[in-house]
Amino acid sequence: MIEKKTIIAPATASGRGGISVIRMSGPRSEVIAQEMCGQLADPWRFKRCEIRSGENLVIDSCMVVFFKSPHSYTGDDVIEFHCHGNPTIVNLVIETAIKLGAVVAEPGEFTKTAFLNDKIDLAQAESVADLINAQSESAVIAANSSLTGKFSDAINNILDELTAIRVFVEANIDFPEEDVDKSLLNTCVDRLKSLSDQTTQLISSTVGGVKLRDGYSVAIVGPPNAGKSTLLNLLARENVAITSDIPGTTRDLVKVPVNLDGVLIEFIDTAGMRDNPENEIEKEGINRSREVIEKSNLSLVVQDANRIVEFDFGMEDFISVYNKCDLYGGQKKNGEGVFYITATTGQGVPELLKGLVNKLDIDEGQETAFLSRQRHVSCLTEGGLRIDESLTSLEEGQGLELVAENLKNSHRVLGEILRPLSSDDLLGEIFSEFCIGK
Repeated sequence: MIEKKTIIAPATASGRGGISVIRMSGPRSEVIAQEMCGQLADPWRFKRCEIRSGENLVIDSCMVVFFKSPHSYTGDDVIEFHCHGNPTIVNLVIETAIKLGAVVAEPGEFTKTAFLNDKIDLAQAESVADLINAQSESAVIAANSSLTGKFSDAINNILDELTAIRVFVEANIDFPEEDVDKSLLNTCVDRLKSLSDQTTQLISSTVGGVKLRDGYSVAIVGPPNAGKSTLLNLLARENVAITSDIPGTTRDLVKVPVNLDGVLIEFIDTAGMRDNPENEIEKEGINRSREVIEKSNLSLVVQDANRIVEFDFGMEDFISVYNKCDLYGGQKKNGEGVFYITATTGQGVPELLKGLVNKLDIDEGQETAFLSRQRHVSCLTEGGLRIDESLTSLEEGQGLELVAENLKNSHRVLGEILRPLSSDDLLGEIFSEFCIGK
């Protein structure tokens, strides 16, 4: 057996502040902490002590707490040093622990250890990173819901039901000389139908969770000097983009995340688009604008209401926005996908945002149960497909071997959500997104 390593890293953001927390986890945590601080208090109790270097010099006077295995975040022994928020102190504490046998933790290694020690499943581990990165109240609440295991419980309920159905199907395969009880077979069909409905509902929830986690991307596009940057500044509530009467002022993409009723929407101001760019720089800006349009969920096509020009760059999903309507003498009536605004004053912008929410199909009153990732959607979709194929096979009287195989594949792929069988590559990808110390 290879002995587990003892890892250490700052658990709080770098920089100066009132307190910095340093986390250490592993089999030598208690021994190393005692060499640095002396005798520790009982588990889960803070003790004030002096942290000393290898040369017996006082590094800091701080609070230390010991979390005894298995009752800790990682499942191993964990020590937390709560010291003064000085980066030099933090570095000295870590350097001292390293000399005594600890190693610097990799990104996400504490949470990865918790997963490997069965303290949390993979979906919960992912929600830790999602909670740290959440940028809206709705995302925070949904991430906490996933972290506490609500999403995992929903998956486990499906897996438990799959197990029960597989037992019945495979038992009848093992004893072919006995006739299959038709009433039990009909019950199995009903249970598979219910399971299919549960999976479909869960897919719908996870799709909403993915949107809440990733947010939406909206490109602000249009001809030069239409007021795109002015609109972006209004949405951002600060001057993030340079505005000018000179056409072609915007060359680079300017991105601003906006929390709109609990949903994160990233608005992207693009270069003014026209068929005859004046130079290579403007041409490159237009090319980048085209790329943004292709990747965005929606585009706002902004035109000067007093100087409308033909604009067709192959967009499928867009809203037409006519700006500077305070100077416009014609009819100004909002319609489906058409809005009149004045970006300099904000006139008409609230109505535009409501139209934007409707166009993106965001249900402002809907509460997303949990945050999700695209891999969850993919696993649920494939798992649900295998369940439906099993149901069809049963209803059409096909061989139970085929039913069993589909149920087995569904079980396998749904299980990948919580605890992958071959997980090295997947775990490496997931935990590399974490910050060091978490």
